[in-house]
Amino acid sequence: MDFLRRRIVTSIVVFVVVLNLDFILPRLAPGNAAEILAAGSKVPAAAIALLEQRFGLNQSVYVQYELYLKGIFLSWPPDFGVSYGYYPATVTQLFFLRVGWSLLLLLCSLAVGIAFAYAAAAVTSLRRGGTFEKAVLQISVLVNSTPIFWSALGLLWIFSITLGWFPLYGSVSFDTTSSLSFVISVTEHAILPVATLGLSIFGESYLLLRGSTQEVLKSDYVLAARSRGLLDRTIASGYILRNSMLPLISIMSFSLASLISRLVLVEAVFGYPGIGDLLIDAVRLHDFPVVEGTLFYLTVMVIVGGLLGDLLLLRVDPRLRSE
Repeated sequence: MDFLRRRIVTSIVVFVVVLNLDFILPRLAPGNAAEILAAGSKVPAAAIALLEQRFGLNQSVYVQYELYLKGIFLSWPPDFGVSYGYYPATVTQLFFLRVGWSLLLLLCSLAVGIAFAYAAAAVTSLRRGGTFEKAVLQISVLVNSTPIFWSALGLLWIFSITLGWFPLYGSVSFDTTSSLSFVISVTEHAILPVATLGLSIFGESYLLLRGSTQEVLKSDYVLAARSRGLLDRTIASGYILRNSMLPLISIMSFSLASLISRLVLVEAVFGYPGIGDLLIDAVRLHDFPVVEGTLFYLTVMVIVGGLLGDLLLLRVDPRLRSE
């Protein structure tokens, strides 16, 4: 309980800090949404003033901050107002309209990346120094150190532009006429984004599993399992990898914010209509309500995901409970 109490207090502090930065940072950029929407066209100053009045941009920062806090804490779901760029859609409607596409990419990428990392670690845990182990190590270091937007652009150039195997952008084709064609189109559009994010997760996860398996290999119970004549496959999956998953669970719960930031970049490169694409459009248009609402919901997702990761660690690691 002390462990959970410390994590909850830390999460509350993070939430309060991010809540204020969420309001302050978008307003540090020059200009506002009315000026951006009127840019490049001969819009009279009176029309821009009317837009500022309609969006509440002519109010003082203190009044905007008060309305911002009231919308979050005095309404359910939190009310961030309407979007400037997608008027009259509300921020909550836009977020939950896009979050399903992002969750599809995120969950598929996690499944692919961790599954391949687990399989590679199982094969190489008892065969150190072999050709396969060296190749997997070099690939994991390469994909882990390469910026994810470079990997996305490389896969897009090879498989979409050069070979023409996959679509260039989007999540589904406009000419789908049946449920089967819809599923096929969604799958084709998701393969490259999932591969990009999955490679990044694979590189990080394999390096963690490889390092933790080296420590587990030195333990007494692995030596006892070998002395009983157990198969290498049984030792690798039942003893080594099972006890090497704890650092992976811990890192994944702590790096959830980094994972979402990588998801935003992947969606931007592939034009995937998730929350990352929505956030980038909102930043470009100075759409304050969408920026505030999107960052708020992402912050809640990261905090809740971190707490769930802590609960899972308590469940699988009895040492934390005893401490």
